[in-house]
Amino acid sequence: MSEDVTLRCQYASFLTDYSSEYGTQGSSTYDASNVLGAPGSYINGSTYGDHVSSLVFRTYGHYWNILPFHKEYQPIGHQPDWFAASDFIELQFDEAVYPTDIRVYETFCPGGLVRILISDLGTEIPEGTPHLSRWKLLWSGSSFKGEHIYTVATPKLPKHNKNSFATRRLRLEFDGKLAEYYHELDAVELVGHPWTRGIKASEYLKKRIKNAVSVSVPTNMLKNLKIDTVKQAPQQKTDVEPNVAQSDEPEIKVNYFDKLPHEIIEMIIGYIKDLGHRAQVARVCVLFHKIVTDETAIKELNLKPFYTKITGDALSKITSCYSLAITKLDLSWIGYEHGRINGKLAIEGIKSLSNLEELRCRNCQSFVHDRFLSYLPVHCPKLKLLDLFRCKDFSLSTLKPLKNLEYLDISQCSDVIYHGHVNLESEDPEESFFTSCHKMKWFFMGRSSHHMFGSQPSGTIAELITRDMIQNCKEIHGVNFWRQRGIGQIFPEFIKKFGSTLKYLDLGWTGLHQSPSSLNPKNFWSLLLGSCPKLEYLALTSVNMRMDDEDITNFAKYCPNLEQLDLLGVRGFSDIGLHGLLSGCKNMKFLDLSYGKTSVETVAQLQEIYPHCDIKHVPTILEANKALRRARGLDPDDLDAGESTDEYVF
Repeated sequence: MSEDVTLRCQYASFLTDYSSEYGTQGSSTYDASNVLGAPGSYINGSTYGDHVSSLVFRTYGHYWNILPFHKEYQPIGHQPDWFAASDFIELQFDEAVYPTDIRVYETFCPGGLVRILISDLGTEIPEGTPHLSRWKLLWSGSSFKGEHIYTVATPKLPKHNKNSFATRRLRLEFDGKLAEYYHELDAVELVGHPWTRGIKASEYLKKRIKNAVSVSVPTNMLKNLKIDTVKQAPQQKTDVEPNVAQSDEPEIKVNYFDKLPHEIIEMIIGYIKDLGHRAQVARVCVLFHKIVTDETAIKELNLKPFYTKITGDALSKITSCYSLAITKLDLSWIGYEHGRINGKLAIEGIKSLSNLEELRCRNCQSFVHDRFLSYLPVHCPKLKLLDLFRCKDFSLSTLKPLKNLEYLDISQCSDVIYHGHVNLESEDPEESFFTSCHKMKWFFMGRSSHHMFGSQPSGTIAELITRDMIQNCKEIHGVNFWRQRGIGQIFPEFIKKFGSTLKYLDLGWTGLHQSPSSLNPKNFWSLLLGSCPKLEYLALTSVNMRMDDEDITNFAKYCPNLEQLDLLGVRGFSDIGLHGLLSGCKNMKFLDLSYGKTSVETVAQLQEIYPHCDIKHVPTILEANKALRRARGLDPDDLDAGESTDEYVF
């Protein structure tokens, strides 16, 4: 390809996959699809700030990793240093190009981009040429706390990247743990040389094979995972000169590992947590191979970092090797679109895990369906935790045989079929999900969509699920109702039943202010605070219930263990009430006061007096943007986005 070919600049035209979104399904507000097309905020003259027309992921910061349920259910397995992603988006462009630049338009709290991968899926290639890759790493870096200014992130791509090929599909991974607030994306631009039509298939394939790191399955990582056999190194022949006298005494070979207790060697190798590194250790010698492949060597297995490489065959071999020991398994992101793990292979992977207690399958839409879920009670009867975040098209009734289930996450799932109380007067107990799963303690259904099986009684499905929970569960430690409308009528009954055991409660965007008059502000705060003495996390995002100084001060009186409180959009209290809250809640680590009536000056004073609490406040962040513009000699109120744009080379 000649070097003088005109570069193609194009914005994403299709969203093929994403990890999470803050917006509501079917709405354009903070929706993942907002990243498509040209950067609207940039072109329309808006500068740095919180824009509803941006893509916003569900979480940010490190506080999401210290929620109450993490004390009982820690992240599974080891997370390698090279993998830090917590969110991703997968985009498709109209024309395949050889990438030279990738520009990510960040409207708010930039700095989260950590990896860029490319794929030839969906790319036109010469007839008869196989698709040699799934996802190849194009660029990687570290997240950082970016400056408060509209940013065009331009990772510096290598000029001669051995993984590069013509592509029209990108996968961008983000790590938001250092973000001060929600990381927002406006658009993604792909720049590169166009793919040359008419090239011969043999020439194309030859170039691909020459440049690719690995062009066949299994990849290098999976080759290392083939630890079922160990080849002994052949003995080297040495030519001994005839005039050199040879000793009659036999050579003594000392294996110093034989002098160590076996338990010590196991302990040393046990410090090697990375799965790929353990596979390499297993290839050193027979002794190491025996220790690494011991069926009790791995109890927790995290395959999420290897989602681009793991195959069904590798999954089956790994899980069968440690079948008796594995109690926790993370398959998140492995079941992505066009991934190598389908339903049949996933079933084979879990068939031997009879002692499995925790299973995470976040964003695994390719294999999480009723057939896969129906195998869990048969092969994994001890399962206590099941994470199905952003999966789709399955029925809750499939999980009813999991009698020991204590934790279920179906947040952001779509088309979940609920077999509930079709007729509350003459219900069949076997039809209820929580009748069987009555040990449930943590239930997350934030922004999930459901379908009722059979005739639907009055009330929303979220209300019916909550009623089912009230009638059958003994104690609930945490519930996520985020963006579930219509629970207002049943909420008082829910709090009276489970308030004494609740540690985590998310009521964000539930529209409780639209509930019956029995839930007026005074009744609501009195009921909530007086019933939940163990609360550690409470999200009241945009509940639109007026809260006065007495109400907010009562948090310290009735909920002394409170650590995180989200009051975004809540109004009615003054500086006096905030002082009462923060002085009384000694364990408070996180407080969101955005979009209320609290001033920037008040937040600055509170942050200085109570440094133990991280106070989030969007106007304060925007004020930092103005200060930065002043420091650079720019008008802080000028809406010319061209001046405020800063290009970062990672």
